Amino acid sequence: MQAKGLNSIVKTLCAILFLIGCSTDSRDNPLATPSEDSGLIQKEQLVALLADIHIAEAAHKTRVLVPEISEDVLLENYSAIFESHGVTAEEFKESYTWWWKHPVAMKFVLQEVTERLNKLD
Repeated sequence: MQAKGLNSIVKTLCAILFLIGCSTDSRDNPLATPSEDSGLIQKEQLVALLADIHIAEAAHKTRVLVPEISEDVLLENYSAIFESHGVTAEEFKESYTWWWKHPVAMKFVLQEVTERLNKLD
């Protein structure tokens, strides 16, 4: 009789440990977004920004320029893109880092970027 009671307790403890082990990390939340007051770039703006960056980088790769000039042109393009979206390079870097720390949510951002770029074809 004591063995059955002990067996039940062990099963209950194993179930609790299993559930604790299966708890999700907030970084795995596909709906994660930075708080509005964080100063970080929100999903829709990030999608538009990354799409523009991708277009600029694709255009950059198709140009035949002297390597030293080529890098300067790309940096100028980044600056123009950031300015057109009303963000600084630092805000972009901080936001990009936040989104990559939430890889499941970033996966959805990148899917939307891809869909946006596919619509341009």
